[in-house]
Amino acid sequence: MAKKELPEFKTIGEMAEFWDTHDSTEFEEGEVEAVEYKPKRVVLSVRFDAGDMLAITREARRLGMDRATLVRVAVKQFLEKRRHSQG
Repeated sequence: MAKKELPEFKTIGEMAEFWDTHDSTEFEEGEVEAVEYKPKRVVLSVRFDAGDMLAITREARRLGMDRATLVRVAVKQFLEKRRHSQG
């Protein structure tokens, strides 16, 4: 069976629609390349009381990570727990 040629896409939506109905094995090897998707990140500034910041700093040090990582992990765990409890 002859392999197909990959079309040109004008938008990401057009590309997504195409891949919803096609498989990469339909195309010549080397024409389709896997890419790693990295979601866009945004920055959020949060104010903490001095006592809370001290506790965050101490806990982050104890765990061997920086404060931002500790807070990000804690928020992600909270959100994941909420998702599971809501169904």
